[in-house]
Amino acid sequence: MNQKETKGRTAADILILLGMLALLSAICRLWPLLLLMILGIFVAALRVLCNRPEKIEVLTPVPYLPEPKPNPTVKDLEQMAYSVMQTRITELVALDYSEARWIWETPEAMQEFMTGGEVFILLNRAGGYRRAKVLYQNLQVAGIDYYPDKEPEPVFSEPVGEDGLDEEPKENNYELLAFEWSEAHILELNERCNEAIGQGKSEILIPLEELPSPESWQDICRELERAGLERVKIVTDGITIIL
Repeated sequence: MNQKETKGRTAADILILLGMLALLSAICRLWPLLLLMILGIFVAALRVLCNRPEKIEVLTPVPYLPEPKPNPTVKDLEQMAYSVMQTRITELVALDYSEARWIWETPEAMQEFMTGGEVFILLNRAGGYRRAKVLYQNLQVAGIDYYPDKEPEPVFSEPVGEDGLDEEPKENNYELLAFEWSEAHILELNERCNEAIGQGKSEILIPLEELPSPESWQDICRELERAGLERVKIVTDGITIIL
């Protein structure tokens, strides 16, 4: 605090004191003393205004020092080296095959790197190469040795019958399919029939979009007749139920 601020503070204290004395003189009706007090208050107010500080200094807080970073551990260094190796492998593969993608052959690749073992990768879209060996020394990738894909396995023909001829395919049986379809839709068909009768219609159509393969329609008609829908016939667009 400088000298000007000190004088201003003292004048402010005197002004407060004179104000209290003036109030006391007014209560006691000491009019001559009150006039002196008013004059003193006026002088003290002028001194307060004259000694007012020109600007207010704002103290900026001192910034804290950043916490020191902990020293990297051996595991951190190994992880960094492993990350650099992966980036280097990606660069080498992209140089040879720009559209190729690769993954590690085993999930223990990092352990193999650190112990000096052999490390392999699997490739895709690499011009026929599906496997490659990573060549490295002192945890630095030196190159990639590509291995060609395996020879295709021979394709064996289907077994033939006892007479040396292929067995004829068995004829498909649609009775089970028709039974399952009828059981799943019979309640819905009864409701649709009742609604059609209420609307004065004489028949309803089951469109082919709701039916299975056309080979099963004859069996479906038989199952519907067995379920109580007596007049059922096959048409071009599906199956018609005559009410």
